[in-house]
Amino acid sequence: MTANGSTAPANIGGIVRIAPRDRRAGLSINRLFSDSILSYHRDMSSHAFKKRAPISVNYVRTLLELMRQSGLDIEALLQSVGLDREAVYGSAPSLRFEQFRLVMQAAVAQSGDPAIGLRLGQQMTLTSHGLLGYAAISSPHLADMLSLLERYFRTRTRLCEPRLKKVGKRVHFALIETYDLGDVRVPYLEVVMASVVAGAHFVLGERFQGAQIKMPYAAPDYADRYRELLKMDVTFDAEHAELSMPVALLYEPFPLADPASREQAALKCEEELQKLEAEQDWALRVRNRLMMAEDGFPSLEQLAEQYCLTARTLRRYLDALGVSYRQLLEQVREDKARRWLKSGLSVQQVADKLGYSDPSNFSRAFRQWSGESPSHYRSRQA
Repeated sequence: MTANGSTAPANIGGIVRIAPRDRRAGLSINRLFSDSILSYHRDMSSHAFKKRAPISVNYVRTLLELMRQSGLDIEALLQSVGLDREAVYGSAPSLRFEQFRLVMQAAVAQSGDPAIGLRLGQQMTLTSHGLLGYAAISSPHLADMLSLLERYFRTRTRLCEPRLKKVGKRVHFALIETYDLGDVRVPYLEVVMASVVAGAHFVLGERFQGAQIKMPYAAPDYADRYRELLKMDVTFDAEHAELSMPVALLYEPFPLADPASREQAALKCEEELQKLEAEQDWALRVRNRLMMAEDGFPSLEQLAEQYCLTARTLRRYLDALGVSYRQLLEQVREDKARRWLKSGLSVQQVADKLGYSDPSNFSRAFRQWSGESPSHYRSRQA
């Protein structure tokens, strides 16, 4: 029995095949089992999980309506990616990320508009986001709305996590990418950030002034479209996608504030979040918290405290899944190192961000992960 109440399979997806001794390396059964389970969780927490991650069907419907308004044949578009009307307009509440990816790619290709992600985000009303949207629109002010988004964002998508931080006279709403978004990273982040901006414009109107957007990639050829469509300053090559705004905006009252509606919608969001948490095993929970960490990684003891557990209990939960805190930490360090090196950060900067006091220790670790030096990996991504 696993920590989340399900029965642990002896063979997970055909990965675990244990003989008394491994002929190639002579590793013990326990080591083979641990390595196999970690490999499984690495796969589950990256490519395979991403492909299955649910995306609200409302977002795809809004995209198709946008394409219809642009004169495209949406029936042909759906057919080109192997979907039909029932998949999008039936009773199912969501599509898999892989299906969303294919529709988005087809929309960009057939419309010829690379800024389709920005346009889609702008088309979304707050109520497009379901119960979370209703809670947000009923909030008393922007501070409460952003707090709701920070807590319940993953009930809408699990591919990135919001982080709210106040620095001086500005507040920053950043999106931390918890999975490699691949070839739709740019349009996906455009959709999310444009929809957040559209929501803020809706509830604050002309009072929404002084905001700025940062995007975590090089300026695209259509960078001027960002300023044209979002009506604010935009910079590129940032660490995260981020909306920054004056602190003074936080407590501007919302015209549609409704405490009773807000409370009711927030309670439903909490129920949905608890259900999602219960369905996620402890290895994925710990990995996601480590991916969200900034300014150093939390220890096992600190993570356990966040989950209202003892360190011993959390260690036992991970043991039941065949992984350890140290293994998950190294996996996250590798994922972050690759992402930051791809973004153009120097080897020294990445070593510092990952908590290595000596860059040579980071270089050694990176060689163990990838078989090459971080400087060589970085040069190949240029």
